[in-house]
Amino acid sequence: MARAVGEVLTALGERPVVAAGHSAGLSVLLRMTVDGLMTPQRLVGFCPALIAPPAWYVAFVAPLLGFLVESGPVADGAARLASGTRLVEQMLASTGSRLTEAQRARYRALCATPEHVHAALTMMSRWDLPALRRDLGSLRASVHLVAARGDRWIPVGPLERAARGMPGMTWQVEDGGHLLPEERPEVVTQTLVDIERQLQERR
Repeated sequence: MARAVGEVLTALGERPVVAAGHSAGLSVLLRMTVDGLMTPQRLVGFCPALIAPPAWYVAFVAPLLGFLVESGPVADGAARLASGTRLVEQMLASTGSRLTEAQRARYRALCATPEHVHAALTMMSRWDLPALRRDLGSLRASVHLVAARGDRWIPVGPLERAARGMPGMTWQVEDGGHLLPEERPEVVTQTLVDIERQLQERR
């Protein structure tokens, strides 16, 4: 995923100074920066998925899940299950975010699409946060994290402990759940405006 986004940036001729990602998006941006696919001054993560799964999951469950999701019918079955049950509503409720009906409808549409389900399951099966954390010693960009008090997927306490030692790390906590960018877009906008102002003041 990091290589693919890097290829998009190269094709567009873009060299971002600030790069922001939500949840797993920050991990992709961290990998891109560590691997030299981009050279931003600041990375921003909203409810970042930096809490690594247990070692036994990485060693045993993830490879098995990867084998299963590559078989296609698993994604098809999951998509049918999502569209025919309250699974999506239960998943959204578990995030701790309060979404509008229009926002929930978009998630229902995504989760009823086998291609999307296949991609999401494949991403989760290949996720290797321990390896990423080992490589962060070479990170040259500073990192700003925005956590959400009501985030049930990435709780504030474990996230803060996982983020300790990241270079130039700054931190803020806001009200909301894991889907903070959709629930409170004004927080995202103001955070990015403030960071841009800080960078301009240093120039």
